[in-house]
Amino acid sequence: MPRPNRFRRYKWHSCYIFPLLILLFLLPPYVNLSSASMNDVEKHQRVMAMYADYRKDFPSVPEIDAEAAMALLSNPDVVFVDVRKSKEQAVSVIPGAIRDKEFRANLDRYRGKRIIAYCTISYRSGKLAAKLARKGVTVINLKGGLLGWVHAGGPLVQNQNPVKRLHVYGRKWDLAPADIETVY
Repeated sequence: MPRPNRFRRYKWHSCYIFPLLILLFLLPPYVNLSSASMNDVEKHQRVMAMYADYRKDFPSVPEIDAEAAMALLSNPDVVFVDVRKSKEQAVSVIPGAIRDKEFRANLDRYRGKRIIAYCTISYRSGKLAAKLARKGVTVINLKGGLLGWVHAGGPLVQNQNPVKRLHVYGRKWDLAPADIETVY
């Protein structure tokens, strides 16, 4: 009795699986299938839930919500510090924000100012704030980061020009409101 060809029974699968795999690889990398079906309220809730989970890594760091931070945007005694990578900052920043490297290189210059740090969702900025707190430098973390900021209607700029574009670090964080173009 001849042995059955065990590969033959899977042959029909390959005619479906191969095109599906091609389709998945052809999808643009910026498409977030998980957040595509969420509305803005659900995205904002997800951002805040993620931030709350991250917060366990820096529980003693003071924080400020986006609405309160926006009210301080034009205050000369407040400095916004962007701790993201240069390629992320090139897409957009909070108006008047300085880079993390500039801040850390000139700590004395900013003494006596209220420092608000941020990144995409404020995990990296929270870790930096905790590290600087051990050195006696108080940094306030922007709750929910830039994602919280844009959900609250906060402005973004690129080269001092208003933009509706945000680098969200990766697919997992592609949770900006519908009116904001995201890249990663």
